[in-house]
Amino acid sequence: MQHDKPEAEIAPLFSPRSLRLIKLSILVMTVLIAAGLVALVIGMKQQADKLFAKKAREIQTLSYALSEGTAFKGVHIGEAGAIWIEGRRSDGRIELIELAEDGAPRRHIILEQRD
Repeated sequence: MQHDKPEAEIAPLFSPRSLRLIKLSILVMTVLIAAGLVALVIGMKQQADKLFAKKAREIQTLSYALSEGTAFKGVHIGEAGAIWIEGRRSDGRIELIELAEDGAPRRHIILEQRD
């Protein structure tokens, strides 16, 4: 077995220069991952702030009144998101108020019965 090299003569798997480059690349990748995570957290916080601000604007109390002597009968959802408030007047006529999606009154209708 004259061809066997002693263990001291076996060349290392990586040269010292290669090891330095590998360590440097690991450091760079770690910094990039950390920066990406920080950017992700900042982006999520900004998006959450936008959503919570939007929700706060959407929650509002609106007040509408049917004519005096009109009994409330129900609320109905129409096409395109309109809301209809229905009431029955003391004389038997039906009163309707149509509200737009933003809550603004659009129409006030009183239905009369004809004999």
